[in-house]
Amino acid sequence: MTEQTMRKAVRFDAPATATMAEQTLQARPDRHFGPASKVVGLYQAVMRRTLEHFFPDSVLEIQGDRSIIDWDVVMQEAPYRITDDPDRLAIDIEWRGTRLTFQPGSPIPLFLAERRMIDVIVRALDHRFRALFDLDIADRVERFNYLTEDLIIADFLATVGPFRIPAALEALRVAALSTYENRRVTTGALLLGTSHDPTTPGRENLQGAPQFNARLTAIKGFHRLCDGVRTVFVVDPQGELVRIADIARWAERTQVQRCQDHLCPRPYQSHARATISGGHVCVVLTPSQEIKVFAEGELAFSFSDGRWRLLDIPTKFAVWQEAVEHSSGGDLARRLFQAALNLSEARVGALLVVVRDPEKSIPQLIAPIDRMNEEIAVDDPQDPENLSPRLAKRALHHAVRGMTVSQLEPTVLEAIASLDGAVVADPDGMLVTFGAILRINPEVLDLGRSVQGARTLAALAASQYGPVLKVSEDGYVTMFLKGRRVWEF
Repeated sequence: MTEQTMRKAVRFDAPATATMAEQTLQARPDRHFGPASKVVGLYQAVMRRTLEHFFPDSVLEIQGDRSIIDWDVVMQEAPYRITDDPDRLAIDIEWRGTRLTFQPGSPIPLFLAERRMIDVIVRALDHRFRALFDLDIADRVERFNYLTEDLIIADFLATVGPFRIPAALEALRVAALSTYENRRVTTGALLLGTSHDPTTPGRENLQGAPQFNARLTAIKGFHRLCDGVRTVFVVDPQGELVRIADIARWAERTQVQRCQDHLCPRPYQSHARATISGGHVCVVLTPSQEIKVFAEGELAFSFSDGRWRLLDIPTKFAVWQEAVEHSSGGDLARRLFQAALNLSEARVGALLVVVRDPEKSIPQLIAPIDRMNEEIAVDDPQDPENLSPRLAKRALHHAVRGMTVSQLEPTVLEAIASLDGAVVADPDGMLVTFGAILRINPEVLDLGRSVQGARTLAALAASQYGPVLKVSEDGYVTMFLKGRRVWEF
């Protein structure tokens, strides 16, 4: 497969009409332009599609549009303006004569990272638009060699070498289409933010080092050298391959601070730790064929189901923690959230519930047979060893009866959460039940006709009694509260 063929196979950039128009305009930069409605209209469509790519649940409405656009006016006026409404529940975007209203899919105001992402998207697309006509714009040709979405991620992270990230992401995307000895490929790269590898001070990269890009994926041995989980390629600021490193040892040698305060799936905590300082970025193609991007000690982006997701895990954890703040020890929110991250990475579904008012909520939400501390009469007092299946299930409760979530080891918590049903805890972290089928009132059932999945329906019902984390088997983590979805990543 040639590089040109690979690019065609993996690109999900702007529509083909946009690419053809860009090539024509770049080929004739001295052309005299009259009305530019079609050109601007094309990019308005590209902008809308890109915003929907990163925010698929959002609503974009066109509030105003000029039918005829004079080219001289278009190029001289302010390129774009972004304004928030007073409640930060919507954003007005004015670009080249068109005004769009952006409304998020959740009922809470946009997070700061989401607001910044919108600004980066609009700025990147305006830059690309102007690069068609302005020959003095820096890197105008190079930016057309990469996917717009990948460039936006590089712009958001604002690291050295703006094209290293898109080149590395393209390499991982091509690798995801490949197999090695009938197995899916996994790999990863650590993009240095410093001029030299801090683990080998004074060592210069050898001459003839290849660029880390999609060309390397054509080499069969490339797919075997690094698994992305334990080992990664080290890439210098010029985008050249330096060496192969054990990511855990590399992070231990370069980063004094640990990721104790950084929430991240268990298999990739070393990847997050490696980027705490120094401006390093780590990109990984995981065994589930998801691409992850780590920066500033956090899991920042992931690519799955054909789109990029801005995760912003610290902010979303803060929202979850605030909803669970009544816990006495203060550790309940973090333990449940970390368990959700680990289960998500393992592609295991789960439902984690914290009830606000146990005395009032538990009788309405959980059947007596599923409550661990409830005394239930046996079927036959003369033969207690032969119980009905529902009562026999209570025998499993004995393993964790009377324990709090904080007393459970993380892997044990994840094990009981992986069973069908929900894990329910009270505000003090006392484990109420696990593997329980929750009661759902008729009003939620009516609402559930438009909702897909029994786990989502149970999460909506349980969220009337307290905050809920739902982990789906495709890797998404969703928070519900008061019958509404608050966020998802």
